[in-house]
Amino acid sequence: MTQPPPLPPHGGELPPQDRAATRLDGPGTPPTPPGAVPTGGPAGASGFGPAPQPFGPAAAAVASAATVTARPPGQGGNGKRRKALAIGLGLLLVAGAGTGGWLLWGRSGNDPAPKSKGPARAVGATLDWMAPVPDADKEHGLKQMAPLWFAKGNAIMATSKAVTAYNTETGKPSWTVPVPGYACKTSPKAVDGIAAIIHGKDQYACDMLMAVDVEHGRALWSKQLTNERGLSGPHDGSSISIDRGLISVADTGGPPKVFAVGNGERQKPRDYGCREYGAVAGRSRQLVLAQCQPFGRIFVMNTQPKSDLEKWIWKVPDGLTVQNILSVEPALLVVGRENDSDPSDLVSLDDKGHLRSLISISAGPYDFSDCWKTELTSCHSAVVDGDTVYLPMKSADMNVDGVNVNAIVAIDLITGKKRWTAPLGGNRGNRPVAMHEGRLLVYQQATKDESGKLLSLDPADGKPADFMRLPQESNEQEFSLARSGSAYFHDGRFYLVVNEGLMHSTMMMSFH
Repeated sequence: MTQPPPLPPHGGELPPQDRAATRLDGPGTPPTPPGAVPTGGPAGASGFGPAPQPFGPAAAAVASAATVTARPPGQGGNGKRRKALAIGLGLLLVAGAGTGGWLLWGRSGNDPAPKSKGPARAVGATLDWMAPVPDADKEHGLKQMAPLWFAKGNAIMATSKAVTAYNTETGKPSWTVPVPGYACKTSPKAVDGIAAIIHGKDQYACDMLMAVDVEHGRALWSKQLTNERGLSGPHDGSSISIDRGLISVADTGGPPKVFAVGNGERQKPRDYGCREYGAVAGRSRQLVLAQCQPFGRIFVMNTQPKSDLEKWIWKVPDGLTVQNILSVEPALLVVGRENDSDPSDLVSLDDKGHLRSLISISAGPYDFSDCWKTELTSCHSAVVDGDTVYLPMKSADMNVDGVNVNAIVAIDLITGKKRWTAPLGGNRGNRPVAMHEGRLLVYQQATKDESGKLLSLDPADGKPADFMRLPQESNEQEFSLARSGSAYFHDGRFYLVVNEGLMHSTMMMSFH
């Protein structure tokens, strides 16, 4: 097979004579027949590799048969589009059959499901403290900019106007770092005690980057976000990642802007051969999203953070985009059509970058309402543990308080099949929060008349047991925050934090 010409430098373009040769379905290469889709695999010397080769009619027939049931009933024209998507992604499953394909179809009969874990004794929790909305945020309305960060005995919250640390035992502010102007976006997590914030003189400018030491409560520096021509513009749609002492701000508009954590000096971006526009780091790996041509195919690269060495590259099928990343190890992606705001499928990749299962979101249907297409790590109601993902079901049933009553489901990431569904009883909404001592913690929301509680679910069968019963005395505040907020469990404490709104006087509640 003829190899493609060398890839352009990071963020650059190929010379005109070479552009046609690297198109996936344009002049210079044989046209890609309908239905041909790429496979993943280890990265080789040829970088992103040549255009994918067609599969035979038999493969297409098998893929079609394997995925036709993923079409939701009664969708009309959208159903046709969904079927085409399912067939295309299904072909990826067939493509993997020649490269360890047994992994794609199911686990070995000797591989057990998660073992049963006995529940801890239920406790009646107490309300430790409540934090009010900061005065600086009252004028424009509170907006939480990131999930809670935890460091040095503090729960740290970034809002539009400041970063504030609250002592986890007393709730008293330990320190506050003001944000100059208005915060637009933050790094999804603090890494080695450092968080990053994109800000500007107003909520639309978003042309500055500041680094904050969340262990000691101090601003390190603030720098202008300029491109290679020295021009600046809004970066509220950018992805922020922190790794190896570097802060990277990436989007589809040009090469990433990279700064040294310590002093904010501009650094040369990593050279992956194609333009990086987002990255999410795990324990020992990171997933990098890259695009070689504007509006072209997207690639997902698994790299070693310390060396940038590519372990494998997965080619996202044409017309699709990666909307969210639920997990790096194992790799679990949320994908959807480029022009759709709603996701369509979960894609589970093995440790060689091969597609092992495809999970239709509409088949649940599963609730991804807390996920934002421009925020790679925004899906807080999905919990991944090993080869299992726990998701809230999407339900049309609503209780008298206007809260959707739903169940929790466990899905095997190897087979793509449900392990169990837990209705959990009661006329309440339920959302996965975290794993704790081998069991899944689920927040069962408060109603107007009764406080909520944390349930502990057995990973083997979903059988629930009470873990933490929240106090009735704070039911009214809990109900208000739960409807428009996020739930966290950290170091034995349960937190409810409002995401945004003008009507709340309380910003955060802590139970123990």
